[in-house]
Amino acid sequence: MNRRRDDLRALLIGSAPAPAAEAPPAPEATPRAASGAVKAMGLSLSQRAREAEETARTLEETQAALTRLQADIAAGARVVELDPGLVDPSFAADRFELEPAEGAADPAFAAFIEDMRVHGQQVPVLVRPNPGAEGRFQLAYGHRRWRAARALGQRLRAVVKPLSDADLVVAQGQENAQRRDLSFIEKAFFALSLDDKGFDRATLCAALAVQSAEISRLLAVARAVPPRLVAAIGAAPKAGRPRWLALVDALAQPRAQTRIDRVLADSAFRRAESDTRFSMVFEALSQPAPIEAPQVVLRTPGGAPLARLDTRGREARLVIDTARAPDFAALIAERLPALYAEWAQARGADPSTQKT
Repeated sequence: MNRRRDDLRALLIGSAPAPAAEAPPAPEATPRAASGAVKAMGLSLSQRAREAEETARTLEETQAALTRLQADIAAGARVVELDPGLVDPSFAADRFELEPAEGAADPAFAAFIEDMRVHGQQVPVLVRPNPGAEGRFQLAYGHRRWRAARALGQRLRAVVKPLSDADLVVAQGQENAQRRDLSFIEKAFFALSLDDKGFDRATLCAALAVQSAEISRLLAVARAVPPRLVAAIGAAPKAGRPRWLALVDALAQPRAQTRIDRVLADSAFRRAESDTRFSMVFEALSQPAPIEAPQVVLRTPGGAPLARLDTRGREARLVIDTARAPDFAALIAERLPALYAEWAQARGADPSTQKT
């Protein structure tokens, strides 16, 4: 019945074309999986970018806080005069205060004292109430002015402001950067002092106005160079990071400490300025290590010593008893050029020799 009805409808309406079959959906493109190396590189770069952004933001916030602090001091803080004997240095040493060279004073500091004696103290120092000693104060910055005031026996002009430990070291580091920047090794030991006291990396970056990677390099050098050696050399303002890193590498070679002790005992070292002291130590450690060879002794058939080869430091000496074997020295001299030629040929060197 239904079939007949469908046939009648087809005659009245006409045959309609069969609906076209829908095309199957195109397969979705499968995203290519990034290789492990590329993905790891991308993650590493993203992480470094985030760390750099965080460090920059920390430095910017710290600089803004320091600017506000300086504005407070300039605008509304009261300058007082203190007995320098009641003022203690910062708990975090930055500049190296070394004894002057033998027979000489520190000319720069002597000139600074004279200028302060004639013109007075133009810029006040920044101190806080010393949290560890009631009635005393602790410097944030202005250590040279404090030392000069003590030397002159005069009062110290200061701004007293409550500061946290972090505020103090950041103000101290930023003031150094604005006046006379610390040398590389001073920065390294300042960073080590702060790190040993438990300050976080952001505070170290802010105090030294550098990024985290540079803090890592500063700490590596400060932990590798013996404090005794740094105290003997001093600030060495002309010796930058590459030379200190090279010095660290040289410290690992054999007998480095023996060479250092020899230089430090030299009176010329004690008379030299800091950069010259660094150069003397660096040159001593940069020389090739001496060849250590056993002593060789030749004896006659009867056991008497005939010849001896001694190696000491960078020299080797052959001593022949010409009374016992007068022709042995002549034989050595005759065959020495051939021995040298054989040695040079084995190393690809020029085997040419010259008899004198």
